Order: sequence, then C-alpha cells, then structure tokens
Amino acid sequence: LRACALLAVCAVPASHAQQPAAKPEYVFEPVIGMPGKDVVWVPTPPAVVELMLDMAKVTANDFVIDLGSGDGRIVIAAAKRGAKGFGVDLNKDLVQVSNEEAQRLGISDRAQFRVQDMFQTDLSPASVLTAYLLPPHLNVRVRPQLLRQMKPGSRVVTYSFHMGEWQPDAVAQVNGLTVHYWVVPASAMGTWRWHHDGIGFTREYEMKVEQKFQFISGTASAKTSIAYLRDMKLEGDRITFTLTEEAGSAFAQTRYEGRIDGDTSPARRA
Repeated sequence: LRACALLAVCAVPASHAQQPAAKPEYVFEPVIGMPGKDVVWVPTPPAVVELMLDMAKVTANDFVIDLGSGDGRIVIAAAKRGAKGFGVDLNKDLVQVSNEEAQRLGISDRAQFRVQDMFQTDLSPASVLTAYLLPPHLNVRVRPQLLRQMKPGSRVVTYSFHMGEWQPDAVAQVNGLTVHYWVVPASAMGTWRWHHDGIGFTREYEMKVEQKFQFISGTASAKTSIAYLRDMKLEGDRITFTLTEEAGSAFAQTRYEGRIDGDTSPARRA
C-alpha cells in the first residue's frame, strides 16, 4: 500500500509535464483580394490616395467619408491634412486595424472607422466622399444614395471606376492609374420666374430648365421681348447663364450668376 501511494504522488508532476501548450493568439493580417459582403479588398496605392485628396482640395474644413475603407488609409491621409471623417467597412478585422493605426498616429479624434454597411450609411455629413469599390458596378449602385443625401457642392472622388451616366467633372492620372472627380449638383430642373427692375420699368422673365446630373439646358421667355438662353452651367449650387433679348432691331445680353437655395432667391421656382 505504501508503494502505491508513493507512485501516485510521483505521477502528479508527470501529468503536468504532458499538458498541451497554449494556442498562439490570433493575429489578423490583411490579404489583398479578401472577399467581403459586397466588395473585394484591394488597397489604394499611396500616390492615388494623395491625388484623390488633391483633386477634392481636402482641407481642415472638410468631413470625409470613405466607402469600403479597408485598412483606413484614405481617411487617415485626410486626417493628416487636418480633416475629420470616418470610414465604413463590413470586415471587423480591417476596421480594428484602421482604428488602431489612427490611435497609433494620434489622430483617432479625427479619423474613425465603423463596421457598417455603406448602403445603410448616412452620407449627408460628407463634404467629400471617397471610394474604391470592387466590383465596379457598386459605384453605380451607390450613386442614387449620394445624390439624394449629399449637399450640393460636395465632392465625390473615386479610384479607377466611374459612375455610369453621371459623367465626371474631371479625370486625372498618376502612374497610369485613373481618378474620377464630381461635384454634387443642386436640383435646377423646373420653371423659374423673376423680374428685373430698371429706371421706370420692370421686366418679367420665365425660364424652363431641363437637367441631367450637372448638365442643364433651357428656354426663356419675356413679356416684352424674345428671349434666348446660352452658356448655361451648373456647378454644385452655383448656376450661371446668359440671357439674350431681342426687341425689334435692338439686342441686349445679361449675364446671370447665382446660387440655388431651395426654390427661391432671387428667382422663384414655380
């Protein structure tokens, strides 16, 4: 009996020696081409990131939203310029990597990242929206959302892919890689009426505007003359056009410049 007890005591340390080693802690490593719910992650080259921010003229006054933010490089680069913003991505590991990098750089108060579906994201705070979305049809899919939610005059910049029928306002390249740029247009479509007061007279005008994204055209009429429109241009909420009037053998041209503020000032939409 004494021998058995002694054997049992000796067996205890032997059993401790045979315990399996602890599993190593999981460390996430981003892999190019990782699939997600809607997108595939491919990082934007640093030179392209800088070109995107340059085209949008990003400053400390801007709020940047990046769709499919990946490792966070675009919002982080914008934060280094003083801007604030956030990125959204459905890959929680990439979001964690992004937030950790922002904290490491001391800019987490300006650059934040969320696990969030871009189609469920409110884009209205953005003065600048950036995106590099794969597959490319996602740009067209998100287009109605940004046109509906973003303020006129806000800027949109995408790497590589366009927005379908919405033609870019500018295109630039770096190292053979293409960046597209747009200014979100105001709604100018409709019938506008205004009057012009002169010395001893008042002229009343009506202008009917057709619109397709940032491109506008229209016709004008006046009670006391024949009127024509030319050089119509819309950039954000700024509208410009030239009104030519013909009264008998006399011609007059007036250049109009203004901002669209809802349906008023100084012209009024019918």
